[in-house]
Order: sequence, then structure tokens, then C-alpha cells
Amino acid sequence: MKPRPRTAPASLALLAVLAAGGLAACGGDDAGTGSAAESTSTPSQDSPEDTSADDGTQEVSTDQVRLRLPEGWESLEAQEALADGEDGALASIAERLGVPPPQLEATLQDVDLVAVADGGAQGGVLTNVNVLHQPGELPAEQQLAQQLEQFADTTGDVATVDSPVGDVLRADYQLDINGTPGQFEVLLAQVGADVVTITVTSADAADAAEVADMVVSSLEEA
Repeated sequence: MKPRPRTAPASLALLAVLAAGGLAACGGDDAGTGSAAESTSTPSQDSPEDTSADDGTQEVSTDQVRLRLPEGWESLEAQEALADGEDGALASIAERLGVPPPQLEATLQDVDLVAVADGGAQGGVLTNVNVLHQPGELPAEQQLAQQLEQFADTTGDVATVDSPVGDVLRADYQLDINGTPGQFEVLLAQVGADVVTITVTSADAADAAEVADMVVSSLEEA
């Protein structure tokens, strides 16, 4: 029996926590003044690697995929990004998902990459991308649409788009957590026996879509 895809709800939950709790809180004051935007961290064996290019982008990678993001974004350890998150935000998301908070917290341990923009929080939301993977197979477009409808406040269309790694499911949605609005783009790709979920969040839908376009066009198997 093939495992049921679980990546989309897990990733949605993560981004809601990051946008409304951890990253918005820790990035709102410092990212625009230089601590996040100007720092260059040396990749370690346990952290995502990044390489800059002359086109204003940088490559970041996990064990499953490589993709490009705007130059100046900073890659963070997922647990570091969640360390200052509010318990209330985590509990709120867990309630909406219908799972116990400890179960959601355990899911968040599997996040492969968190990357944040260098412009500071806008409207309480810090533009960011997260990547996670789980064993399974891509859901059908209708299945992903149903998952989004159960969780998000409003949803757009689900489409299958081409990328260097193959077919990618792409959808957009809006989500308000504890009064903080967020615009999201979610991308699902099959890489070997895993489904890789990449989620972009921003206060601006056009901004989120632009970053998602960059990810789709550059997404490759690591």
C-alpha cells in the first residue's frame, strides 16, 4: 500500500507558524538594519548550502533539491527559526489542522530549509520560503485542492507546471492566523520516493508569485 501524501498540510502549518509567530517576530526589527540581510553564514554539514550568482540570485540546496532564491536572502536552521515562536500560534494551527500540538511540533522537526528575505517584515509578515520532504507520491490536483480548502481561508487554482525536475503541482492561497494575513504559494514535486513541498509566503500575493516563479524555473534534483 502506497503511503498517503501528507506534505501539503504539514507545510501549510509550518508557514502559518513562521509567518505569524517566529519569523515575523524575530525579523521585523533586525532584518532591515543589517543583522539578517548583511550576514553571510558559512554552510555546515547540517545546514543548507547556498552559492551566489551574477544574476542577482543564489542557489540553495537540501539533500533532495537545488533551487534559486534572490541574492541577500538568508538560510536558517528550521529549529532556530521556530525557537522564538509563540505557543499560541502553534496551538492555533494545530487546532485548525485537528491534530494535537505535540504532533504538529514533531512534524516541524522534519523541515529541511528555511530562507528569509532581507527586506524585513511587511504588514507583520516576513517573506520566506521553506522546504520539507516526506515519503510518498504526488497527490492529484483535486486532492491538493481539497487539502487547501480544508485549511486556507481562500484558495486559487491548482495547476501542474513544468520544471527542470519534472511536473510540479502549484497552488496559491490566503491564510489569516491571529490577525496576521499571509499570501502563500505552494509547490509539490516528486523526487525519487519523496514528495518535496516548497512553500513561499509574503504579505503581497505578487511578491509570493514572483519568488515561486523563480523556484519553479530553477528547481532541480540535488
